[in-house]
Amino acid sequence: MNDILLNIISIVVTAVIVPLISLLGTKLIQWIGTKIKDEKAAAFLSKASEIVLSAVKSVFQTYVDSLKKSGDFDAEAQKTALNKATVIIKSQLGTELIDYIKKNYGDLDAWISTQVESTIDTLKNA
Repeated sequence: MNDILLNIISIVVTAVIVPLISLLGTKLIQWIGTKIKDEKAAAFLSKASEIVLSAVKSVFQTYVDSLKKSGDFDAEAQKTALNKATVIIKSQLGTELIDYIKKNYGDLDAWISTQVESTIDTLKNA
């Protein structure tokens, strides 16, 4: 009975969270577009936000979700999840985006970490 309930909750959470993440990502990208006047900066930040959102969704789906279900998502797993997301993000940003981020925000790793945490917080509070 407990396994059935856990499976039902898992299906419902997955059916609600994944579309919600996509919707919030779209809304975040639209909001960024309205707040930034420089079109090139808006394009860079929009693309970077899409990459961060995709990485967070991917790590959640492939790593975090299963650990949360088993009750093994601890501080060490959080660090691993952040590292996994960071690797994905860095591999997709490209030289031009990385240079833009470094020029305008400084440390790339700090920017990525902040964006990942912000995206997670946004998704949790939505």
